[in-house]
Amino acid sequence: MRKKVCALIVCAAAFAFAACGKDTSTEPAATPTAAAEVPEPTATLEPTATPEPTATPKPTATPKPTATPTPDVDWYQEMLENSVMSTGNNARVKKVLEKARSGETVNIVTLGGSITEGGNASPMSKGYAYLFAEAFGKTYGINDGENINYVNAGLSGTPSSLGVLRYERDVLEALGTEPDLFLIEFEVNDYAEATKGRAYESLVYEVLSQENDPAVLMIFSVRDDMWNVQNEHIPIAKHYDIPVVCMKDAISPAINKNYMAKTKYYSDSYHPNNYGHTVMKDCIMQLLAVIDAEEAEEMNVISEAPIKGRDFVGTKMIDSATEGIAVTAGSFTKADNAVQSFLVKGGSSFPNNWMHDGAAGNDSFKMTVTCKNLLLNYKTGGNEFGSANVYVDGELVTTLNGAGGWNGSNVVLIIDEKEAAEHTVEICMADGQEDKAFTIYAFGYTK
Repeated sequence: MRKKVCALIVCAAAFAFAACGKDTSTEPAATPTAAAEVPEPTATLEPTATPEPTATPKPTATPKPTATPTPDVDWYQEMLENSVMSTGNNARVKKVLEKARSGETVNIVTLGGSITEGGNASPMSKGYAYLFAEAFGKTYGINDGENINYVNAGLSGTPSSLGVLRYERDVLEALGTEPDLFLIEFEVNDYAEATKGRAYESLVYEVLSQENDPAVLMIFSVRDDMWNVQNEHIPIAKHYDIPVVCMKDAISPAINKNYMAKTKYYSDSYHPNNYGHTVMKDCIMQLLAVIDAEEAEEMNVISEAPIKGRDFVGTKMIDSATEGIAVTAGSFTKADNAVQSFLVKGGSSFPNNWMHDGAAGNDSFKMTVTCKNLLLNYKTGGNEFGSANVYVDGELVTTLNGAGGWNGSNVVLIIDEKEAAEHTVEICMADGQEDKAFTIYAFGYTK
């Protein structure tokens, strides 16, 4: 994959992608450590230290690098240019832009965690994903975007293993069709991810394989200490020649050169504030502007061989409303109502769940399913929640602690085979935990 923009890239520009940042093979600390305090811009920089984001990035296919920015440099535009890690193969994006300009309906989806959902934007509908959909419609659609159909499938705490479990329900069913433009963002959520990148690649491959030849954009968000897992996802982007926006490459130089304080962009260690979300939107629009200005390429052929794995393409969700799966709830008879909700569009994320009721005894939850892979999504709540044992075909595979969380999702991989077979899954409370609660949100399986 070719590097299309190289101005002031933080990592080595000699490669199509730069594997920069910390070693992402290690799970980050529970409480991120902030980077060293950035001094306030000097007096000579005050007039240009924090310009408001521009709604219309300058389209330029070959921006010129500037080795040493000066106070009068357009550092904001430079930041946007730095964000374009790669334009990948541009044929799919150009097809989407042409479709939008012609007045045809363009279906856009963003899938990711709390940043995509709009976390810490005020209101959350001012998150980058909503701002992008609006800007895309005004820039490339007709009548300010009346032909743009948009679904935000962001959910706080969502890693890609939960994203692939939700894809059919929260993307395809919510959109009512297949996406034309698919943005994927899991860079600060995918540490210690259960499938080791296979769910992320499966999502990318599943979208690219649609008959309508949709475009996929990878959005690399970053924490305030400049940590993310982009080194794990760059090989996938390169393998499929996908355009990438890298927020680390965008904001790190601006912060290091005192053009922008961290507090101008971030509201906490993970989430952008309104200004930061607007910067993210502008960076994605910059990528499209660069691609729009490029000469059109032939559409690339999707690689027949996976790089990490495509084992989770076509994942189906199982919850208490699913028919055709043999389930005996045992003492998991309650429906847990204290479930995280979609904070903008509303509604419970996993309403059809199974919750252990201590008053109902300690009979096991049992399920028989034919599958190759099986993901289990369970809740972590308050101290009233306890630990449960998970057995597959009579063998203990893991013990899960349901306490110490905020009602969010936690995903584990409990079956991982090459061929489909019938399996029995049993979940019961661990010894001494019978009077505690435990909630099974859902399962995701592949055949």
